[in-house]
Amino acid sequence: MTAVGAKTAIRSRLAKAALAPIAAAVVIAVMDSGAIPPYQAYSVALAAVYTIVVLSVGLLAGWSGIWSVGHPAFFALGAYFAAYGSAHAWSLELIVVGAIAASAILGGFLGFAGARFSTLYIALLTLAFSLVSLEVINRWTDVTGGDQGVPVSQVDSLAGELPSGGTQAQVLAVAAAGVCLAIAVLVKGSALRMRLVAAKSHPMVAQSIGIAPEAQSALSFAVSAAFTGFAGVLLGLMTGFVSPDPFSLNMGISLIASCVLGGVGTVLGAVVGGAYLAWSPTLAGAAGLPQPVVQGIVLIAVLIFLPSGVVPFLGKLVRRILPSRETHPVVELQPQPEPEAKVASPDGPPVLTLNGVSVRFGGLKALEDASLSVRRGEVLAIIGPNGAGKTTLMNVLSGLTGGGQVDGTADYAGKQLLRTRPTARRRLGVGRTFQHAEAFSELTVAENVLCTHRWITPRHRAVVDELLGRVGLADVADRYPADLSFGLQKRLDLARAMAEEPTLLVLDEPFGGLDAEERATAAQQIKRLRDNGATVVIIDHVLDDLFAVADRVVAFDFGRPIGEGPPSTVLQNSEVLASYLGTTSARTAPPERSGDEPVAIRLTGIDHHYGGVAALHGVDLEVRAGVVLGVVGANGAGKSTLGRILHGSLRPSSGIREVDGVRASVVPEGRALFKTLTLRENLEVAAYSAGLKGATLREKLDETAEWLPKRLRDRLSVQAAALSGGEQQILAIARAMMAGPDVLIVDEPALGLAPALIDEVYERIGRLADDGMTVVLLEQLLSRAMTACHEVIVLHEGSIAARGKPADTGFAALAEAAYFGGERVTALEVG
Repeated sequence: MTAVGAKTAIRSRLAKAALAPIAAAVVIAVMDSGAIPPYQAYSVALAAVYTIVVLSVGLLAGWSGIWSVGHPAFFALGAYFAAYGSAHAWSLELIVVGAIAASAILGGFLGFAGARFSTLYIALLTLAFSLVSLEVINRWTDVTGGDQGVPVSQVDSLAGELPSGGTQAQVLAVAAAGVCLAIAVLVKGSALRMRLVAAKSHPMVAQSIGIAPEAQSALSFAVSAAFTGFAGVLLGLMTGFVSPDPFSLNMGISLIASCVLGGVGTVLGAVVGGAYLAWSPTLAGAAGLPQPVVQGIVLIAVLIFLPSGVVPFLGKLVRRILPSRETHPVVELQPQPEPEAKVASPDGPPVLTLNGVSVRFGGLKALEDASLSVRRGEVLAIIGPNGAGKTTLMNVLSGLTGGGQVDGTADYAGKQLLRTRPTARRRLGVGRTFQHAEAFSELTVAENVLCTHRWITPRHRAVVDELLGRVGLADVADRYPADLSFGLQKRLDLARAMAEEPTLLVLDEPFGGLDAEERATAAQQIKRLRDNGATVVIIDHVLDDLFAVADRVVAFDFGRPIGEGPPSTVLQNSEVLASYLGTTSARTAPPERSGDEPVAIRLTGIDHHYGGVAALHGVDLEVRAGVVLGVVGANGAGKSTLGRILHGSLRPSSGIREVDGVRASVVPEGRALFKTLTLRENLEVAAYSAGLKGATLREKLDETAEWLPKRLRDRLSVQAAALSGGEQQILAIARAMMAGPDVLIVDEPALGLAPALIDEVYERIGRLADDGMTVVLLEQLLSRAMTACHEVIVLHEGSIAARGKPADTGFAALAEAAYFGGERVTALEVG
């Protein structure tokens, strides 16, 4: 979109916004003509007032995700401002300004105070505010008149005298509704709405682009409350009398019901909701039912049959009947060529220096005394096994460490980065992408990038369009992220990070989940960023592509750097190599199997995708009875997906799973114990799910308890949370055994454990194998699998890159090569 195109789009929005005042003018002309009786004219004006309130509540919920039952309090505040101001000879303008200002201040406070809580707690906070307000109204009789109410007198304005309770007030209400609707249409295309939606969708991601969720909640609540307070002034002027009755808790519930009826977050839906509120008493009278009953029936019907609301439903219906002439096929787009970049040399002084950075989450050290530096125009790759602290380092740079305690220093371009708020780091020139391409789903592709700006000008739109063209997204700028493949969502994440040309880009697994062509495109983009002088810190598990773009590599393990060097030599470091593959332990290999064991589970041609992400492709595998099979691969290789397919809890996208009457149990990564239940209760839950009860359950419980080490058998009444990590892992295995499985699938049994506990866990698994149990070990460290398994397969990017027996000559070297570069040794077999 050029600057001319951007101006055309702005004119289009202005034209749409003008429709509301034009419609209001038509309604006013009809009212003045006498075509409708006075009591119906009053209902029309009341519907206009309610439209403003429903619009305020609906947009607050739709754009900010905040449901408020406290808006009747702001409605009342405006009405009582009208009563008090008219009694003290205030002008209409002063009354309106006072009501708006007071409502905005109170609303901003509620929004800021509630930003830290969930939707439920914010609703409870607004409920409490509404109840307190009603109590104040009832007790502050000098101002409100208490239960008796208070009249609204005639007020003066710049346009002359405005009698209360007359047709002039009704005309003013309709005109004001038209203006408020027009403002909402204009705001819908503004940065304000985009940033509100971004903060609602992904608060953490929003912080990375400079959006403070708490500030956005406060701002949205303040604006919503201000409009509702203004509507209260109009109500007071129309009725000529204000009492507490219209502002009860029932009003708050009715407002939410009206928002849902019309369509949450839609401008036209507010008109439907406002009309429903104004005429629901008439509808109830015609039906001969109490109004709350009619409202309840209508709301239930809408939730069941029109869950998105009347207006969105009608919109979909119209689009289905009159389909758009413009089609949007899902295509893989090629980036537009960029001008020749001036290659930056990474030989200057460091632009980023970390000294002794540590991050603790309670007693867990995620980073420990990490020190490194990066030069301008350098691509620094951070590698390491799962749990090495890589993502924590990324979060330190972008300020998204959550509740972690961060120590040390990080000097970025002469500024202390760790002392800078996360939302301010974007202004310092720090951009960030995320592992799973966390796009703002309710914003279009262009809006996902535009929301990085506080104000959007035609120039901003033109620059964003040019940026989308560079990354190959220009033709889908008006599409939503859900319409795009995962590869295009990754490009969108990168484009958002590149907006405003940051000098430091932090890229979290940019190659993860992409096919070869998409990875090549991502690598090209990263090289262009470097050539244009940006400093890039990048982590990924796809080492081939990572090393192809990196100038230097730093390896991490257990939260600290263990080695660094150029990509061509870093894996020659023995400590770095051991962090990935492990080291040989004292455990002896299990006894050999004959090789003619029956097949317990057979997989043929297995492919699996998560959305557009390929997790497995072309997997053929036989798991033989009584065999310990090791499935080895780096993080993201597809081990857990394969384990769930073997278990039967995940149906593959394509391919065949065959079982010969065997039952499988899985021990998931991270154990997933019920921490508040005792050891015995954890085992009993598994037994219940397997259909065991009575004497059979007790017998199985006693049998499984005997397998546990004595220190656990003696603590069956202790909560699982009180166990050490290794003890929890043993309990998780025991829980899986309660179903009496023929095949036990254990995902990362050693993750996060000390070496002594690892040996104990593997010793327990070895006992099961010695007793004839078929075991599938999903393991990240090759050395462990080589010493604990009869057979080993190596997964690389979702494919079996090597398979064989640890005892076979030369298999260890081939497995190691497959682990790091599966494409060079695909499907190697030994023996």
